[in-house]
Amino acid sequence: MQFTEVTRQAGIDFVHYNGAQGDYYYVETFGSGAAFFDCDQDGWQDLFLANGCFLSGQRPDRPPTSHLYRNQRDGTFADVTATTGIGHQGYAMGCAAADYDEDGDQDLYLSCFGPNALYRNDRGHFAEVGRQLGVDDPRWGVSSGFLDYDLDGDLDLFAVNYVDFTLDHNPICRQGKVRSYCEPTVYEPTGSVLYRNEGRGQRFSEVSQEAGITLKGRGLGLAFFDYDLDGDTDIYVTNDGMMNFLYENRGGCFVENGLQAGARFNRDGQAMAGMGVDLGDLDNDGNQDLMVANFSRETNTLFHNLGQGRFEDLTARAGLAEPSYLQLGFGLCFLDYDGDMDLDLFVANGHVSDRIAELDSSLSYAQTNQLLRNEGALRFAEVSAISGPSFAVKNVGRAAVMADYDNDGDEDLLVTTEAGPPRLLRNDGGNRQHWLSVELRGKAPRDALGARVTVEAGGVRQVRERQSGRSYLASHDPRLHFGLGENSRARVEVRWPDGQVQEVGEVAADQFLKLEEP
Repeated sequence: MQFTEVTRQAGIDFVHYNGAQGDYYYVETFGSGAAFFDCDQDGWQDLFLANGCFLSGQRPDRPPTSHLYRNQRDGTFADVTATTGIGHQGYAMGCAAADYDEDGDQDLYLSCFGPNALYRNDRGHFAEVGRQLGVDDPRWGVSSGFLDYDLDGDLDLFAVNYVDFTLDHNPICRQGKVRSYCEPTVYEPTGSVLYRNEGRGQRFSEVSQEAGITLKGRGLGLAFFDYDLDGDTDIYVTNDGMMNFLYENRGGCFVENGLQAGARFNRDGQAMAGMGVDLGDLDNDGNQDLMVANFSRETNTLFHNLGQGRFEDLTARAGLAEPSYLQLGFGLCFLDYDGDMDLDLFVANGHVSDRIAELDSSLSYAQTNQLLRNEGALRFAEVSAISGPSFAVKNVGRAAVMADYDNDGDEDLLVTTEAGPPRLLRNDGGNRQHWLSVELRGKAPRDALGARVTVEAGGVRQVRERQSGRSYLASHDPRLHFGLGENSRARVEVRWPDGQVQEVGEVAADQFLKLEEP
């Protein structure tokens, strides 16, 4: 099985613009996000790429915009930015797709350096309504996502903010004699923001304080999951150089419970540089585990969910410490790339200092991405070297986004790069074994965010949660992919967001299964 880079062949000609003109504005080095979502409801995943904008110095000939590419259903994409009205010209970073207004199509939220934006989808044409609906937080927004935190049947919105940085306050920082981007401790942390949907997306109210989202942090990554299996969605925020936050949902009010749960610090009690984060049931025990990407010389961190609301740092035991020690991880994804019924790990790497090699010859700005195969018993082995030439190519990687964009039954990847083109990595051979892709349509919310799908085959029980957010600045294919190994049939069960359990029964493998809430 190989991943083949097909960006040019697929017709994706986007290049990220970060606005850098030599001023070392802090925002320039954090990259941009991407979203796979079906904007025209034809069953194929389209692609949105967030872009930066002019900051200072010489203006570009044409103002850069974010871009939307429509899936042509033949392995290629067509740029439809101009005809769909989604050419955002602000400094966009993260993105999240969901049907916030319950009208049957996917809308798009952009977290930005500057006012965030919400693009309402009206039959394939987008209109910006962020200010109108009151979700245009003006701070430095990073990752974001939708969730129904209060279980009232409509989608609320959560956006992570980073630090209090403005172009007017741009300290000159050096490492030795080399000018570089400042350390995060130079800037004050800010708070994340929670918006409550007041009904079918007609209006949102900012409810952060009253809902218990009160801590300030240097937030970068975001994951939603029901970590304690009590039927509601909890929130995990990774912070840069500060403790991570685990907001436990208690009936629509949140309590930060990271220390008690064992997910605030690593095994040594240290705060890390928390960039991206993903969740997944790595040992098929029904509990969602967490993986956090960190800085070089820190190692990434695996928080194994022990059940009963407790986590344990198993990074070293799982074989994940040494491969990540010199790398600087941003986006990461759990995916079953080889279809063998367990979740593997992909990490997009790239440093934040463009001159790091001048200071430390063992580090580099551009770095190779990594693929780590799940060997069972919570052990991983790096298989990058045998997974295609694309893994030998260095990039300044940022977001990592998953989708079966060619609808061939295996999960493909896209990596955004700092001030460069994205990299579309097609999975060639991941569908040699059997598979099942599950698409959910709920009653309220229609996107069924918060649902849990259980697929059992060959004595193996896999559990996935349908959630927004995850990785870093990213929004993934909403369909839940399950590798089935040699099994041609599987049993499926869905626990819908309202608690209703649907026994779907036995289904054939190798299909896109659409399920509606009864």
